[in-house]
Order: sequence, then structure tokens, then C-alpha cells
Amino acid sequence: MSQENVEIVRRLVGAWNGGSIDTLLGLFDPDCEVTFSPEVPEPGPFHGHAELRRWAEGFMTAWESHHAEIVETHDAGDAIVVSLHLTGLGGGSGVEMEETDAHLFAVRNGKIVRWQNFLDYSEALKAVGLEE
Repeated sequence: MSQENVEIVRRLVGAWNGGSIDTLLGLFDPDCEVTFSPEVPEPGPFHGHAELRRWAEGFMTAWESHHAEIVETHDAGDAIVVSLHLTGLGGGSGVEMEETDAHLFAVRNGKIVRWQNFLDYSEALKAVGLEE
């Protein structure tokens, strides 16, 4: 796993936790694709910076607080499979969220070109041809 790719994901998590959408978008290729599991409201796919910005702004507006923490990373060549522990508090509803799920980040030329989320870490590994 290239240390550069790990650092990109760490910066993404930092931007997410800090609510900095501009910093987050700067880590993505302009032609990126983002897809979440079907269980997630608004699973996408989202293509490019404009659609990713709209999704991120909507998410951050809906949640009073949110936090992500890297639990585990796994080398998958030009991609990284990351287990993230996520917590949040719904804005208005006060609903608490806590989950650990998997995210696949494909990186090319120092930018994220694909972000896909999975409910299960083993499914994310399978998506890149690896087994747990």
C-alpha cells in the first residue's frame, strides 16, 4: 500500500471530520464516482465534484455532528479498503448513529477516482479481488 494513498485517505477523514467540503473535494479527481450501499439514503452514484458537493452539503446539513475514525486499512494495489467507525447525531431528530463499515478508495495520480461504501469489510475486499 503506498503511503501516499494512505495519507490521502487520512486527509479525507480529517476534512470530513472538520466539515471542510472544499478540502474534501480537492482530494477527488474531477471525474470521480461515489457510490454508497443501497441501505444508505441517497446511495448515488454521484459523478464529479458538483454532485459530490451537493451530497456532502446535504449530509452535513442533516447531521448536527458526525465523526469518522480509521479502524483498519488494507492494500489493494491502486485502491485502499478502509474500515471506518462512524458516529453522528441527527440534526433536529437527535437520533444517534454509530456503525463501522467499509470503504473502498481507488486512487490515481494522487486523486481519489472512486469511493464506494460497503456494510461489510469482507464485501469490500471481494470487490477488489481479495479475501479476508
